[in-house]
Amino acid sequence: MASALGTVSLLPGRALLHFLFPSCCASCGATRRGVGGGGLCRACWRALPLLDGDDACRACALPSAAPLCQSCRNGVPPVSRAAGVVRYEGVARRLVHALKFRGHDILAAPSGALMAATARAHGFDLGSGAVVPVPSTTRRNRERGYDPGALLAEEVARRLGRPFRALLSRIREVPPQSTLPAGQRRRNVQGAFAASPAARGADLLLVDDVMTTGATAFEAARTLREAGASRVDLLVLARTPEAEPLLHAPPETA
Repeated sequence: MASALGTVSLLPGRALLHFLFPSCCASCGATRRGVGGGGLCRACWRALPLLDGDDACRACALPSAAPLCQSCRNGVPPVSRAAGVVRYEGVARRLVHALKFRGHDILAAPSGALMAATARAHGFDLGSGAVVPVPSTTRRNRERGYDPGALLAEEVARRLGRPFRALLSRIREVPPQSTLPAGQRRRNVQGAFAASPAARGADLLLVDDVMTTGATAFEAARTLREAGASRVDLLVLARTPEAEPLLHAPPETA
């Protein structure tokens, strides 16, 4: 964990302020006495429920479903392969909520470092390709002041030494996926993205924060493939451990 997160050096004045007014862990609320740490205390970083990539579905990163889960055997995943870093539960769930909904953008850099380490461990070879974020909606980004997916993708790109390319845009606002049952999520995001012509012929690593049914990430991947991307791999920070019905396109329309 320490090697992936690295260290954060503070100016003397900032270090003194941190000592006098220590911040609190975004997960457990405990006082963080040490400098740096990326928004979680050391105990919570160590407690992250890391995924076993060898035991997960290679197309959607579902835990305990290697080599392919039932949904990916029955459907046509729009990604060549997928990997996740942590199970979306406990500390990991609180980390994602803090990043997405509570303004803890400081969590993006260390989380992106863990994602880059996972990409290397899985042998993701981008060649001359780029890292692409799944963009959030303009309204939600305006409310929190940043796009979590873009921050994660920028850190992954920096760590992997690959270009960051914002090749996707949201072309319509939709209700948050978390407010909808699984069966409605694919319809909710269908046609929600547009891809840049620059995606044509490219090998791309698509980055997202959390994956439940796969509706959002797979719609983004489908949009990139329809724009001519040669290959799209998927890297997510958190993956739900439950076997939700994944929302692949039917074989005849993929």
